[in-house]
Amino acid sequence: MSVSFYTEEIVKQVDKLMLDSLASGSSLYEAAKHTLLGGGKRLRPLILVSVSDSLGGKRESALHAGASVEMLHSFTLVHDDIMDQDHMRRGRPTVHVLWGTPMAILAGDLMHVKSYELMLRALKGKSAEVMSKVLSSLTNAVVVISEGQAMDMEFESRAEVTEEEYVKMISKKTAELFAVSAEIGGLLAEIDGQRISNLRDYGMNLGIAFQIADDILGLTADEKELGKPIYSDIREGKKTVLLIKALHSASEQQRKKMLKALGNRNCSREELEDAAKIVLELSLDYATMLAANYSTKALQSLEMAGLSGGPPLLFLRELPNYVVRRRK
Repeated sequence: MSVSFYTEEIVKQVDKLMLDSLASGSSLYEAAKHTLLGGGKRLRPLILVSVSDSLGGKRESALHAGASVEMLHSFTLVHDDIMDQDHMRRGRPTVHVLWGTPMAILAGDLMHVKSYELMLRALKGKSAEVMSKVLSSLTNAVVVISEGQAMDMEFESRAEVTEEEYVKMISKKTAELFAVSAEIGGLLAEIDGQRISNLRDYGMNLGIAFQIADDILGLTADEKELGKPIYSDIREGKKTVLLIKALHSASEQQRKKMLKALGNRNCSREELEDAAKIVLELSLDYATMLAANYSTKALQSLEMAGLSGGPPLLFLRELPNYVVRRRK
C-alpha cells in the first residue's frame, strides 16, 4: 500500500466521523461544519492514527481519537479568526463573517464539546488507566493552547519579544496539539514510559517546525494557494521569528519601515510589501535553517520511539521534511 493511499483513506474516514457528529441542519451546526468543509491537511489525526497503526492499536479507536483532535484544532481556528479579525480561511470567508461573531463563538464552543464526545467514543472498552491518561492529555492540551494564544495576543502590544519567548509561544499554541496527537496514538496502543516521551518530542518538534514554516509562508506564498492574504502577520503585529530576527538585525531606517507597517491595519499594500521585503532579506535564511533544525530533531525522536515499519512509519518519517517544504 502506498503512503498516499494510506493517508487518503484515513482522511476520508476522519472527515466522515467529524461531519456525522455535526449532522443537525440548524444554523449552529452549519456554522460549525463550515471550517471542516474548507479542507485542511488533517496532519494531527494522520499523526495519531499512524502512530497507533504502527504500534498495533485498534483502527476504530484511533480514527475517533483523530477526529477528536482535528475537531479541537478546528474549534481553535474559529475562535482565532474572531480574535485576529481574519476574513478568509483556506480561501473561504471565515465563520464569523458569514454567521456573525456570536454564532461563531457558539459554533466553536460546540466543536470543543464534540471533540470530547468523539474521544469518549475512542475510549470505549479501554481500561480506566488509559481513559484517564488520554482525557488528561486532551484536557491539558486545551489549557496549553489557550495559554499560547494569550501569549501571541500579548506579544502584539509589546515592543520587544525574544526568540526564546516566541518558541515557547508556538510550542503551546501550535506544537502542543501535534505532541498530544502523537502521544494519544501511543496511549491508545497501550505503550508508556520513554516511548511516549519520544512520541511527544516528535510531535512537539514537528509542530514547532510547522509553525516556523507557516510564518515563512505568510510572507512568501502565493496568496491564492495560501487561501488568505499574505503579509497579514505584519498587519496584525504578530511577533514571528522572522520579525524578531529582522528587528534585531535592521538598520535604523529599515527598522522604521518595519515598525510603520507592524500592527497597522490601515497601512497600504505597498508599505506592507516594503516591510515584508526587509524582513525576508534579514531573516528568511535564518528562519528556514531553524525550521530545518526542528524537523531534524523530530526525526531523531521518532527513531527512538521504536515504531514498526510500513506505510504508517513511512508517513511519519516523511512528515518533518514535508512541513518545512510545503507551499501552503
